[in-house]
Amino acid sequence: MLLLEADYLLRDAASPVIAGGAVLVRDGLIAACGAAGELRAAHQGAEIVSLGHACLMPGLINAHQHGRGLSQIQLGFPDDALEPWIARRRGRAAPDVYALTRLAALQMLENGVTATLHANYSYGSGDYEAELRAAIRAYDDSGMRATICVGYADRGGLVYPPADESAFLATLPADVQALLGAGRPGYLPLDETIGLMARLCAEYAGHPRLGFAYGPAGPQWVSDAAWRALTADAGARGVGMHFHLLESPAQATCCRTLYPERVLVRLAALGLFETRASAAHFVQATAEDIADAARLGLRIVVNPGSNLRLGNGAPPIAALMEAGIGFALGTDNCALDDNEDYLSELRLGRLLGRSAAAAPAEQLRTFLATATERGADAAFLDGTGRIGAGLKADLVAIDLAESEGAYLDPDGQVLEAMLARATGRDVVMTMVEGKILCRNGRAAGTDAGSLRAKASRTARETRLDLETRRLAETLSDALRRHYGPA
Repeated sequence: MLLLEADYLLRDAASPVIAGGAVLVRDGLIAACGAAGELRAAHQGAEIVSLGHACLMPGLINAHQHGRGLSQIQLGFPDDALEPWIARRRGRAAPDVYALTRLAALQMLENGVTATLHANYSYGSGDYEAELRAAIRAYDDSGMRATICVGYADRGGLVYPPADESAFLATLPADVQALLGAGRPGYLPLDETIGLMARLCAEYAGHPRLGFAYGPAGPQWVSDAAWRALTADAGARGVGMHFHLLESPAQATCCRTLYPERVLVRLAALGLFETRASAAHFVQATAEDIADAARLGLRIVVNPGSNLRLGNGAPPIAALMEAGIGFALGTDNCALDDNEDYLSELRLGRLLGRSAAAAPAEQLRTFLATATERGADAAFLDGTGRIGAGLKADLVAIDLAESEGAYLDPDGQVLEAMLARATGRDVVMTMVEGKILCRNGRAAGTDAGSLRAKASRTARETRLDLETRRLAETLSDALRRHYGPA
């Protein structure tokens, strides 16, 4: 047994802070929580872990990211509009997926993230299952909790429908056409995707930390027939559906054309909401889209830094709050500061969602829930996101020294100071399934230097020749002209 003691304990977003609190952990679960003195007296055989002047709380949950341990800036892709930004990746070969995902997991753990949803996409190696299994192995080895999406797309790989892809291809220089014709197969066919999900669910049945969801890339990339088949299988297996939705102006234009009745109305007709569903971004949502999401129970994951950096605008956080939509937060591996500092990204989301209609205390509780229990809901995770007897021992402790600074008014709220000032550097403990994985900024039992060296090695090895990189730039510029201003 471990007895974790801290100056402050936050059990969940709705409960009051307990001064001098503690959590008793046994066999990966929370056995009890409450006043430290009472728990110490009742469990004298427990090993005591003193966290000092910190807030002990449920672990943070990153509900949308892609396992990219190196950012696009680090890989030489400057911020740009989404579609040309994605095209630049053709200037690199497929990387060592394990190395990048393992580093991403380490960075999340260092920043207090105990669980994540991995929105998988294809690197184009030609072996999608091998890519996915490398990511699964990385999360398993890291010790963190993860929902891993089995990705799928069957259209719009070059330009969004209803544009004529052949006509667009004909406008490109011959050498760019040759680059595209060289292949880089991505996802599996529909029947093989469903078969892969069946194998993974069987192989990992009962795994304490890993689960699966379908990850259809987004409406502009997935046909109606595929939505219908994937949602039917998801419902039968009891797994969730997670996808990108209305991220960019170009995607919004595409969806208005493809789904004149509105995209969520169509997805509902295809059976999506017969299982648990969450969608990332939602930046270009109209008032009608937001009303549809509220009515249908769609969980939204906001990614504020990524949306701003890629020119898509700010997520409609205030409107989501007003509609009563319980949104979660993801970094998208493209946070405002180009790192995995979840607390800073949460703060950005809170600032963007500032609404005069919501009292400060209400906003505080909303964003504490966003980072914890609502993140668990959007990532299809049960038994985590709160502190209580019988729940999973996924916990984080955030030191309050920097949050308070030289002085904090006696009437000031500790939680307000923490959300306003704390960063990932203030995380002093990250625990998953009752195991301390990070302590005072250092990963337990992990050679962080070796993980970074492996990620650096695959980045160097996948840097293609100058001519290929030039062709990828030419394609990027062509896409920018194709989509034009919003």
